Amino acid sequence: MIFASCVCVLASLLWDYVFRSGHRKALLLGSLVLTILSAAGLNYYENAFPGLVLSGWDGLYDWKGIAALIWLLAFFLALPCLIVVALATAVHRFWHRKDVPAPRGMTRRTFVKGLAAVIPAAAFATSGAGNILGESDLDTTYHVLTYKNLPDYLDGYKIGQLSDLHMGLFFSPRRLQESIDAVAEKGVNRLELTGDLIDEIVLLPKARDIIAANAHRFPDGIDFCYGNHEYYRSFSAITAMLEDTPVRILRNASFEASPGYGQGLKGRRGSDGRPFYIAGTDYSFAQGEEAFAKQREDYVSQTLDGVPDDAFVVMLAHHSAFIDEAFERQIPLTLCGHTHGAQFAPIGPLVTAVGFKYLRGMFRKGESRGYVNRGTGHWLPFRVLCSREASVFELRKQA
Repeated sequence: MIFASCVCVLASLLWDYVFRSGHRKALLLGSLVLTILSAAGLNYYENAFPGLVLSGWDGLYDWKGIAALIWLLAFFLALPCLIVVALATAVHRFWHRKDVPAPRGMTRRTFVKGLAAVIPAAAFATSGAGNILGESDLDTTYHVLTYKNLPDYLDGYKIGQLSDLHMGLFFSPRRLQESIDAVAEKGVNRLELTGDLIDEIVLLPKARDIIAANAHRFPDGIDFCYGNHEYYRSFSAITAMLEDTPVRILRNASFEASPGYGQGLKGRRGSDGRPFYIAGTDYSFAQGEEAFAKQREDYVSQTLDGVPDDAFVVMLAHHSAFIDEAFERQIPLTLCGHTHGAQFAPIGPLVTAVGFKYLRGMFRKGESRGYVNRGTGHWLPFRVLCSREASVFELRKQA
């Protein structure tokens, strides 16, 4: 609340400096009061959420919470623009201290004032659209992947991926059902969940019921690897919930989905005796680039221990950095999440520069692919040019 209030006050002061509204006190007081009410409202919603769920409430989200987010994020969006405009204004005023007759038509002063007027409107419009559409829009992406050495019984095999659902304040059980429907309707053979499933533990029973009720829609099962939020929230409670469903948990482990010839897969037969494995790594919390790389290598070694060299492998890893190890080991397909695709597309290059080499989408090296889902959900719904995503992958044998 303190931080949001400081941003609000600074943005309001900068806007008043540029625009010279003549109502500084009223502007500051009004903005500050609404900011404090918004921050307090979000805090109340978070604290009241468990009680709402336990009382039977099954809304998609709380409109008051969305409205508070729109208000608060608008100031964060406007502040960088206002800083630039205010600096330009200060320089201009310093060099034009003497009173001179105002020329006719558009002047620098009127242009700057016009720009100052546009910034808040643009910030609130972006915040409003980003939060409302970010919460509601789901893009089901479909990817056809061809491989020279794909076992024939996997030709046409479909794999669905959901990642980073973050069930909680702004991702409801109904959104989970919609996401499952999105991939199931594509006729996928199996579903992969690549971590960060749930943030509000009170939703565990509803998550369990939805997953259990829909498991039959994925003939070859549902697989899961851990993300960082499983550890942040309640590792034991989330694990217990998943163990009460048909979901297979993979923690630095793999399993033989088919020993070859399509055995063990529903409706799959072929003449290729090479096996098909699903593997899943744990989440690495190692600090420092060298330690992080070392632990990733250790985790992948554990995960693939016992997997035959000629197996076709699909590996799950919450953090997209594991794509490096997958490429090094020539794993055909690695599915990741974690980055949310940056959610706000304009900052994508900055997010990549600070450490996410694989931010979103498909990456390829030779016959190996790595895919970073941009998040089926989110803990904060604000998204601009980076919608929520459910992914479907169809494997094809290259002719």
